[in-house]
Amino acid sequence: MSTPSAERASRSHDLTRDDYAAVPFLRHGQSVSLIRWTQVDGDWRYTTILGEYVHRDERYWYVVVRGVSARLDRADWAIFN
Repeated sequence: MSTPSAERASRSHDLTRDDYAAVPFLRHGQSVSLIRWTQVDGDWRYTTILGEYVHRDERYWYVVVRGVSARLDRADWAIFN
């Protein structure tokens, strides 16, 4: 028999990025805006893109931007509303 704390610990290993980061429900073909922040010469700059959502997995966003399929790393790109 396991203890409640052991059960919580084992469940924490099963968490996915979507479990702790707010990611809205998205439908295939829906427009989605993504943002990426970068630091250039000590200043923070951002890049946004508007694309057509295809799907996502634990590591990537799959979108179509200006008719071209793109795979964007979710560690770099976030939903932008």
